[in-house]
Amino acid sequence: MAVAAETLQLESPLLEEREQPRSGERQLYDDTTTWLAEVLDGQMRTRFEYTFDGKELYGGDNTPLEPIFTGAIKAAEHLGANLGFEERRRRIEHEEYLEMIAMAAGKRPNTMVVVSDFPAELFDAQADVGGYNVARRQTMLRVISRQDDGALVMRSQSLDGSNRRALETMYKQLGFKVDDGELLGQRMQLDLPSAEQEFLIDSLTGIYDRSLTAMYGGDWYAGRSPARLLNTYDFVCQQQDLVQNFVSCKIQEPGQAESLRYGLAAAMVQRFKRPNGHHQPPLVQYMGTVPAVFAEMHLAANVAKAEGRTYSGCGISASAKKDGMLDTIDELLEAGLGNKTSPKENYKFDKKMHCVKCQAPPKKDEAKKMCGPCGICPACDVQLRKKK
Repeated sequence: MAVAAETLQLESPLLEEREQPRSGERQLYDDTTTWLAEVLDGQMRTRFEYTFDGKELYGGDNTPLEPIFTGAIKAAEHLGANLGFEERRRRIEHEEYLEMIAMAAGKRPNTMVVVSDFPAELFDAQADVGGYNVARRQTMLRVISRQDDGALVMRSQSLDGSNRRALETMYKQLGFKVDDGELLGQRMQLDLPSAEQEFLIDSLTGIYDRSLTAMYGGDWYAGRSPARLLNTYDFVCQQQDLVQNFVSCKIQEPGQAESLRYGLAAAMVQRFKRPNGHHQPPLVQYMGTVPAVFAEMHLAANVAKAEGRTYSGCGISASAKKDGMLDTIDELLEAGLGNKTSPKENYKFDKKMHCVKCQAPPKKDEAKKMCGPCGICPACDVQLRKKK
């Protein structure tokens, strides 16, 4: 497929033969390769701010938050029986929203810590369910802090593994008791100076990682061993044509720069997922002086936009939204809030156990059945869907 130069809206010399970036580009080069390594590894750190008018909180696009939280509950009510945990969690998150309103009004301490742990119903799942990655079992750690003007800042950090002992260590370090069961509703509230608010999420991530080191040895970051991040960094550095062409661009307009960053991430992810990795023969032809690598970015971005993908790492998110800005719904999703499944979600009945509906409690010597994520057998799942 041919892509005209004007379609890409880029002005850059052909740099594919260069091996090292110029010294003046060193910082951007280092920042870019580190960010891309994080994108490939999937660790996520976000920061979003919400304004308060005395009654409601609003995102940067002036969208009110309450309809998003209540809408998520309504959507969860229509999910399959084996996804029932979504409705429970959405109701707990609505309580979190009400606590945020009370915080903004000055009726609660100025800081709230939320540990959105991986759903227990999916710990034994054999394959991913919706947006839940059963191999990584990520917890989303949220630190919500009130500013002097009543605005709230929400910082979030993904923690791989959802290691219960390590998560409980964070509670103990902050002086809170941990109860059995799901952590999502066990919110911690405390008053902190503004400087401590800003770095609390780093401190808690460090506590989680040091706990993993005490249990397993080695070094950890956000629940990940350094070997995996190192591998993705090495892969990124090997894709010199992508990285160097991005670094060399002198784009001043923020929206266009963000669009190029998005295409860079999309192309890098596409290469990383290929069976043989690295660069294949040219996927596209190009015209004029526009390097083929920019056409590759452009086409990869189109695919990623159609799939609604956002690329996050090192506190920076690149999305397909206008001017690179996420809307309020996407912000909350990136912070770990909201449903990760849909009414059309296909889940497997791959867990052998006694059905929590028709075999509760199981009779003596009663055979186990193949059940779905919530421990419900296919027959009960059908019947429960009919009742909705």
